[in-house]
Amino acid sequence: MAVGRGVDDSSSNAPEVGSSDPSQTILPTVLHMIEDNTLHFKNDDSEHGQRLHSGFLVLKENMDKVTTLSEALRKEAHLYDFDENTPGNGFRSFNNIVHQAVVSVFSLCKHVCTGRDSLLFRKGHYVREVEAWGQTLASLVVLLEYIDYVLLPRCEEGNLLSGTGSSPNELMSMLNSVPQYSFYGRCCAFHYVPSMRKTLKYLNICLSAFSEIYYADGSSFMQRTKNSVMLGSRYVVDAELRSRRIVDVVQYSSVEFIKTFWSVADTDIMTQLPGIVGPSLAVQQVVVVPCEEQQIMKVDGTATVVIPPPHSHIEACPIICHLLSSKMHEGMPGEKEAKGVGVAPPSDCLLIHCHGGGFVTQSTKAQEVFLREWAASIGVPILSIDYSLAPEAPYPRPLEEVLTVYCWVLNNLKILGCTGKKIVLTGDSAGGNLITGLTIKCLELGLRPPDGLFLAYTPFMFELIPSPARLLAVMDPMLPLGFALRCLKAYAGVPSQQVSRVTTPGDSSQPAPSQVASSPTTPSMATPSQAMPSMASNMSTTSESNGLPNETTAPRTVGQSKAISDTQSDTESFVEVSESDVKDAEFMVKSPSFHSEPGSDTLTTVSLTSEASKLEDSTKNSNGSGDQKPEEKEERSRRYVTEFLEKYVLDSRTDKQGRKVPILRTGSEESEQEDETVLYEAPGVGAGITARLGRARDAVVSGISAGLTSFGLRRKESVSSPTSPVKPVPTEENSKRQSMGQILLGKNNISRRNSRCSLMEEFTGVELLSDHYLSPLTAPKEILAKFPPCVILTVEYDFCLDDDVTMAKTLKSLGVPVTLDILQQLPHGFLSLSMVSQEAHVGCKRSISHIRQLLGLDDAPGSPISADAAATTSNTATDKVT
Repeated sequence: MAVGRGVDDSSSNAPEVGSSDPSQTILPTVLHMIEDNTLHFKNDDSEHGQRLHSGFLVLKENMDKVTTLSEALRKEAHLYDFDENTPGNGFRSFNNIVHQAVVSVFSLCKHVCTGRDSLLFRKGHYVREVEAWGQTLASLVVLLEYIDYVLLPRCEEGNLLSGTGSSPNELMSMLNSVPQYSFYGRCCAFHYVPSMRKTLKYLNICLSAFSEIYYADGSSFMQRTKNSVMLGSRYVVDAELRSRRIVDVVQYSSVEFIKTFWSVADTDIMTQLPGIVGPSLAVQQVVVVPCEEQQIMKVDGTATVVIPPPHSHIEACPIICHLLSSKMHEGMPGEKEAKGVGVAPPSDCLLIHCHGGGFVTQSTKAQEVFLREWAASIGVPILSIDYSLAPEAPYPRPLEEVLTVYCWVLNNLKILGCTGKKIVLTGDSAGGNLITGLTIKCLELGLRPPDGLFLAYTPFMFELIPSPARLLAVMDPMLPLGFALRCLKAYAGVPSQQVSRVTTPGDSSQPAPSQVASSPTTPSMATPSQAMPSMASNMSTTSESNGLPNETTAPRTVGQSKAISDTQSDTESFVEVSESDVKDAEFMVKSPSFHSEPGSDTLTTVSLTSEASKLEDSTKNSNGSGDQKPEEKEERSRRYVTEFLEKYVLDSRTDKQGRKVPILRTGSEESEQEDETVLYEAPGVGAGITARLGRARDAVVSGISAGLTSFGLRRKESVSSPTSPVKPVPTEENSKRQSMGQILLGKNNISRRNSRCSLMEEFTGVELLSDHYLSPLTAPKEILAKFPPCVILTVEYDFCLDDDVTMAKTLKSLGVPVTLDILQQLPHGFLSLSMVSQEAHVGCKRSISHIRQLLGLDDAPGSPISADAAATTSNTATDKVT
């Protein structure tokens, strides 16, 4: 199926609408049906009849406004396109949203006209539908008025990201002024392809229900579960309640809640799914890159650059990567143990991937759904980097780790089963930003740059300035504006008074051989609280001809550095361990938020707590539970489970030392024996349960024991391979990883509501760091002109669309081969949804075709990949332009 401009299933019989000007075709018909329905229900004296009458009046008024504003916008939108063959920018996207809204209203009016005289006509249902679309059009009017009267005059000469006359708070003020409830209720995802609408609706239901469980109260585990299920189930059928809940969560939840919700994709069940339904791979290895100094020769061969180990913000720890390949190549780990599998010669190509997730969550495992298809379809090894995440490891730690891995790869290509003739970097969203910053750093240091870049829906500008595409996040179910801004703050936000900017970091870290000992480096960024040195100032360059070190580091020759690193062999810098031996630490610091009452259309209360538990929570607060120490909070979070266990599951006995030991309650005297199973040592079920209580009781207790294991009450397992030559990942880090049950129970709910603040309050006194590694659009032109061929894949309704179009324009003006591909009606992060949407799967095939072209692997005519790509191109308004 092609990724083209689709319409709603219910509107399949609607007249075809021209994408450029829908008012010339379908709009007169829509307005006529609205007037007809208004006259029909004018004489209906019932409550629903009068509400339908007033609803159609509001619909007619807002339809006139929104189409007038859209027509004015359409006349200017083409000035901001990449070129005439690739139409796409934030202005055009809003024009297309109006187009989709007109089509949806046409479908609604048609159903009312044809069914209003029937005895089975559901007036109550259509009342809510008409009122919801009236509110949606009213919200679009607010957005379009701001775009027409503020943004369009400001964006001069085709510049989509002009910040002249804007302030950092303007974007958040706009967020608060737009009524957003209708975008997350009945009209949710109306502008996406039909196959995506159900998926995004289900995602919204999950978000609402998850917030109930996350903030649920109760005196016991069972109480919290009951309250959460009862209230959470209402979001399935009540669209209005669901929309209010989502808007409240987006407005007031902090980054800890966002991180916790998105981390559900990293649970065991979700990470095992791609291996079941996705293509099988010959190689799935965990690669642990040591956190140590890397030495790499410059491209011109005149000097060796010494890359220090990542050191910012958190202690040194190995960097976890994943090697995926459809073939076992010569030199790969496990080659000797591979039996019955043909070993291919080393691959000439290698993909290095950085995952997305807003810099705060996700991992390679969460993105295996499309990485497996990439590895199987492209046929080259993929090394995916699990970099450290914010807010524990903000900028520049992830960029330091990605640079370290890249240099390690250049020194260890044989271990990865490739020759390194072609190295292409890929990244989506936050990962695309990281690999772009890595490319800039490589060009500044004189290292070998990648041979190509594939960037999917990537942000290129870290500034809180309004643009038309960024306003699209107001109605984005995948990446709401509140979530996006909090992720940016967690990664690059610092107090305003602590920001220090230097425009050209790293320029002096690569002196010419004759000037090695002459020019000191300049730190790229420094904060008084951390005195954080720049990455560039920590790079030491030494000349092989004279051996003189850079003055910014302690005198050290390459020979001295090599003597230290030679204590390990080439294979000792690589660790091959099993999946279960490597666990990423997740620090779940929960946060509070706000709640709106079910019967209200506006925000009225200030709690994300379930209504059934507000009284109990106020009682706890009056007893001073809000002043608990961290140890007390952790103890309280465990009581939810232990109280249930002690009451229904556990008994106790006394061992030889006189200590009470918890055991499974069986009702027999066998629990007094010394060899009885102890729960926290070896969860299991004794043989006497079946004999004494029957099979039913045995099944119940066995199920509870299995459930305890899933909640993290399991025996400690070894976290390191006994044959690992390198120091393993610290056990303390791995012990902090939480299961799904721990995510839901977590710390006590009072700690989650300690810091209640809106988005405006949270950004008060906060500024985003200004750095051309963070904002590649601000990088020096002479650096951007050296970029390798780039493919920028983005989507029509993406928060980052204007960033991507502007970056493509900039690279094109500098003579860099660049391809901009804008897919229609797909959401941000569609690659991770390729299993649930045919259009998203075709978009994934489109990305495979682009990557193969970057690698120089021409698709054979008639192959599935080339056929899908050709079909997509022929049915999409945007075409590839190089």
